[in-house]
Amino acid sequence: MRSIRTARYAVAAALPLTILAGAAQGAPAAASPAAASPAAASQAALITLDADTGQFTTATKGGSAPAGVRTLSTLDGTASTSRVLSVPGVGPVLADATLADSPQKNARAGWAATTEFADLSWPDLGGTYTVYKDDRPIATTSGNSFRDAHVTPGSEPFYRITADGEAGGAWGLNTTIPVARDAAGLAVTAGSIEAKAKKYTNTKITWRSFIRQTWAYVPSWAKKISGCKYAGGYKYAGDSRGFSKKASGPTFRAGVFANVSWKHKDVTHKARTGKTRVYKKSNSRLVETRKAGTKKIKFKTMSKFNGKTRSVRFSVEAKDPFCKRGGIGVNANLRLTRSGSYYAEGNYKRAPDHELYLYGYKGKKHSSRAVHRSKMGDIKCLFKAACETSRIGGHGGY
Repeated sequence: MRSIRTARYAVAAALPLTILAGAAQGAPAAASPAAASPAAASQAALITLDADTGQFTTATKGGSAPAGVRTLSTLDGTASTSRVLSVPGVGPVLADATLADSPQKNARAGWAATTEFADLSWPDLGGTYTVYKDDRPIATTSGNSFRDAHVTPGSEPFYRITADGEAGGAWGLNTTIPVARDAAGLAVTAGSIEAKAKKYTNTKITWRSFIRQTWAYVPSWAKKISGCKYAGGYKYAGDSRGFSKKASGPTFRAGVFANVSWKHKDVTHKARTGKTRVYKKSNSRLVETRKAGTKKIKFKTMSKFNGKTRSVRFSVEAKDPFCKRGGIGVNANLRLTRSGSYYAEGNYKRAPDHELYLYGYKGKKHSSRAVHRSKMGDIKCLFKAACETSRIGGHGGY
């Protein structure tokens, strides 16, 4: 998810005391199951996160069952939460549980990894799912779990899963493939995850709705049904641009700009609209300029501060200031983790173009990825009373 890479491994001496204590309080070395061979591990049952309970289990042909999965230690840091699990037939496994306690059940996705594979799991929303690895599609499945057996110890792949069913939704999971198979080695890897997560100071959220075209027109026949002041012989200036991941600069019709602090409880936000300019179609003479209001652009924080995860919700309703009907419509929920994982769900009216980005800041430097980008379905949606909507599915993470 992140384009800015940090050191992958941390020495035990650099681990937070809470993590070292957690590892020390796990099962003693003699009680830890022996690590399975790579061949046996690749054939082992999938390790999944139960969205109802937030606990990891193993998936069998008959469904999910505990099958002896035990938690050896919970590595509860200030920026992330990991678990070292004991899994029959596999041995010690590192699992990320940062999203497991999300108040939104649909956000409770997770991963579990050894040196041989990474298991991904997410809530079942129905329909089919597409799994991406570092923004490359690797699988389509009707189930809500997947094993990637093509991993490299020490690597940090980013997985995202998009749901194609009616419920929509998208999950982004930052993973770290362990370099060791024993519980102590996994605890060191968890310490590396914690150290990297702590480097993120804040995450910025940007939603922008914009008109890709240079000009937009309201035909004469639509003047009455749209309630637009100018139609027929007039043209509206668009933003004349494509998608842009720049944090600032690109023009837009309506936008939400928020900042989530990971060191303090503050979540700030701004609602903005761009100027709408109308010109004569015949000679391109400027006729009038107005700016849409922001009263119906809303943002709300949905969870308490804990330094690891935040849930937010925003909605955008903005009409052309020269028209009574139509306009922009968006509703979205986000669950963010400090370590770079996320869940996103929502819907939007298919006009104009839309883009949603997350920016992970480490001081002044930041990474950026697109969570959602969509092109306009029908420009008439901008002035029609009703318009087709689509689900927010997501295209990346931060």
